[in-house]
Amino acid sequence: MRTIGAGSIGSASLLASGTATADRSERGDSAAGSYFDPDDGFANAASWLDDDTPVYAVTEPTREAFEAAVNRSGPRVVVFETSGTIDLGAERLTVDEDELYLAGQTAPSPGITLIRGGLWVDADDCLLRHVRVRPGDAGQDDGWIPDGVRTADGTENNVVDHCSITWAVDENGSPGYDSRRTTYSNCIMAEGLADATHPKGTHSYGSLVGDGSEKVALYGNIWAHNIGRNPRLKAETRSAVVNNVMYHYDEAVNLDDSTVASLVGNSFLRVDEGDYNVEGGGEVYGENNTTDPETPMYGPDVTLLDDTPLWPDGLSPLSAADAERHALAYAGARPADRTYHDRRVVSDVRNFDGEFIDSQSAVGGYPDLAENSRDLHVPNGGLRRWLESHAIRVEQGGARSH
Repeated sequence: MRTIGAGSIGSASLLASGTATADRSERGDSAAGSYFDPDDGFANAASWLDDDTPVYAVTEPTREAFEAAVNRSGPRVVVFETSGTIDLGAERLTVDEDELYLAGQTAPSPGITLIRGGLWVDADDCLLRHVRVRPGDAGQDDGWIPDGVRTADGTENNVVDHCSITWAVDENGSPGYDSRRTTYSNCIMAEGLADATHPKGTHSYGSLVGDGSEKVALYGNIWAHNIGRNPRLKAETRSAVVNNVMYHYDEAVNLDDSTVASLVGNSFLRVDEGDYNVEGGGEVYGENNTTDPETPMYGPDVTLLDDTPLWPDGLSPLSAADAERHALAYAGARPADRTYHDRRVVSDVRNFDGEFIDSQSAVGGYPDLAENSRDLHVPNGGLRRWLESHAIRVEQGGARSH
């Protein structure tokens, strides 16, 4: 294992109701983590990973150490021997090398949070897990418009799993235009800043699936306190939006006329001013979505399909009620080790509380996490299973972590 820091050396059964935890082959018979796996969408999560893949350890929470690790060339796993807050310095950080597994689950408590900048993936075949990204206004003037986590235009086979993404000025988490096989799963994407530094004025958006994107899977996520785009599915996109919670918005799912989507088992909660939960044009297969009685599910221009136009082979949905309970227990970077802002957002959804915000300062400001350290001992064999064991530890018990 190489260290980067102070010094550097060289398919599950269908569950329409009932428990939200299933036996997964990679996670072992005693698994108690999230029901949804990164592979449940159209993407193959880090299929290139084997026991010979180089592992690099970040040992100090700085932008320099983090960037040096994630942008090594070739297949690589990035692990963390430190916790803490990584200040991106009011600049975007871009991953521009293919085949990265960012293993935030390996960090000691309270984990890793990136602030004052967004994380872009301008690469293919990447898997990002168990980190928090909180851009905020970063003390900048008008024209500062960071996304939270975005996969770039034309990228393929990327997965963002169990990340907490808040306070973006543009969108919190989005697949790029003309991208292929992109997954956002088990994430919290919340509190897009409203009247902040965007030149267009009030923004506060959750997720935008860029024009021409194919085989996008969005499942197990919480969108909360975003005025719109929860998510927006743009022109000529094909997406599966399954078992998510959309909470407190004016507009939830926005469609273009050429949008094609499967919407199954989602919960739409606390509509602020919107007329419909799913609006615009497009073609939608909808099943088992729930909403309050006063808000119609579909606008008049949405064409409803009798069969699913697309569906990931590995994805077995929960009922909307079970999916809501599951997301509250298991969404976000470290469900069993939630920091203040994740606990606060989850509490808002549970208790129908909270408001749109213009700045991170309205809810306590940027975090300053403890810098705890520990030595990691990467096994000679079973690397994938070792990484999964760390993932389970930060996921399990999420139901008790609020």
